[in-house]
Amino acid sequence: MKKLIIASALTVFCASLYAQTEFDALKISQTEINGTARYTGLAGAFGALGADVSAIKDNPAGLGVFRKSEITATVDVLMQNNLSVWNNKSTNSDLFKYGFNNFSFVIASPTWRVESGNSGLQSSNFSFSYNKLKNFNRNLNIRSNNAPSTMTDYMAKFTNNNYGYYTGSLSSYYLDPSMYPMGAADNPYQNVDIPWMSIMAANAGLIYEVIDTVANVTTEWTPLLYTNDKATASYVLREQGSVDEYSFGWSGNFSNRFYFGATVNLQSIYYRADSKYHEDFEDVNENYFGQMTLDNTLIMKGTGLNLNLGAIFVPVDFIRFGLALHTPMFYNLSMTNYADLSSSQSNYVERSPENTLKYMQQSPLQLNVSTAFILENKGLISAEYVFNNYKGMRLMDEEGDSQAYIDENTGVNDMLNNSRTIKIGGEYKLTNNFALRAGFANTSSSTKNNAQKWFIPSTTRTDPEYFIHHKTDYFTLGFGYREAGWYIDMAYMNKLTNETYYAYNSTYLDDEFKVNPASVKTTNNNLVVTVGLRF
Repeated sequence: MKKLIIASALTVFCASLYAQTEFDALKISQTEINGTARYTGLAGAFGALGADVSAIKDNPAGLGVFRKSEITATVDVLMQNNLSVWNNKSTNSDLFKYGFNNFSFVIASPTWRVESGNSGLQSSNFSFSYNKLKNFNRNLNIRSNNAPSTMTDYMAKFTNNNYGYYTGSLSSYYLDPSMYPMGAADNPYQNVDIPWMSIMAANAGLIYEVIDTVANVTTEWTPLLYTNDKATASYVLREQGSVDEYSFGWSGNFSNRFYFGATVNLQSIYYRADSKYHEDFEDVNENYFGQMTLDNTLIMKGTGLNLNLGAIFVPVDFIRFGLALHTPMFYNLSMTNYADLSSSQSNYVERSPENTLKYMQQSPLQLNVSTAFILENKGLISAEYVFNNYKGMRLMDEEGDSQAYIDENTGVNDMLNNSRTIKIGGEYKLTNNFALRAGFANTSSSTKNNAQKWFIPSTTRTDPEYFIHHKTDYFTLGFGYREAGWYIDMAYMNKLTNETYYAYNSTYLDDEFKVNPASVKTTNNNLVVTVGLRF
């Protein structure tokens, strides 16, 4: 599906090998509910309400609803559990983390009021906000019962599809790797015609050449395991990092009926994934005869800039309507990947070089539509619909040319869904100072059920695993206490994400060698506390 695109490749350390996939682009662009405790308690359904610092990131017009200046800080405690089921084997893993979600400073600046009806611009408010938009932290452990599928089949098929026509460097490097030290011109890692996975698999003794002795040419590459051999697999993943946003905002209050606002947003991204895929091999008689371990590290980091616009309309006191547009974020990114592969067939660890690629990415356009009903002075009910145009994401080279990634961008359109999130929240005041909150939200699948991870030929990437996202549900509860000059809010959020894990893409393998996927359910339990001062 994907074709080789090479800008230049002088050495392996500065090679511009296009290695991103649609799954990488989606990883940093997916949104989630994160923010203050009041925002969390209503499942983020704040687009038409405003007067909460986290609401500003969804709809900048919410800044205009503030009547007083405010300083706010939020801390979050994450308790995570991952349940995986692979070939009827269940595995649990846990994670505990804590950190800051938000820090904001709002300046409420009244302008003038006309005594005959308070018409015109009532206030012009400004804000600076830090929001953690996404938390990547996850520990995942997936284990399988004995199965006939093995990654060595994938490695052989991948090599035959992308490399089988060229064998000299790969085969000779396997026979005597000491002949090709790093920096040598004939080192196969520096040959842009050779995928790194094929080099590593051959050097580890996991795939072998089938040679036509008459013609003295390689006819194909074959896996270490025979047809009736089996493998017991396991996969461990540690994800770290976050998407942090720094925003400067302005919003105006016009006659207490119409609010308009805008924010300029700078995002900082850091994502690191360390994975370990392991297989124990058994022959047809269930005798152990070897193993392999593939360790991968992938790091993405960079910055992006965009503009958010929003409006809130209040036709009557008890109804509000909100509308917001998030323009695409343009990121300048770098991606670094490297790997280790060991097996019982070799007496050393095959270690790839480190490859770093710089590129640009355009995030999806986002549209928020919301409404809220104010129940006199006792409470409120709010709803919001969020649309993310994931199919509109684009990968580009450093000069901003998307044609350099035409095949990858086609994959974005073919493998991803435009996603929607529905949020519903409510608040009820037991007293003038104390309020209870609850909410629910659902995010639809961002990947197609038949999505597959494809690497370009000659890729430097050696991490063939991928996840299919099905849905994410949020269940929230919270309460808050308010005085004239300060307040404290607390919330609990239960986030459930359903995914399917594939160790590798087995599309082109025979049916008996196709990999069975694993179901993965990630449960995040978050405790959120927000403290605010008003003046």
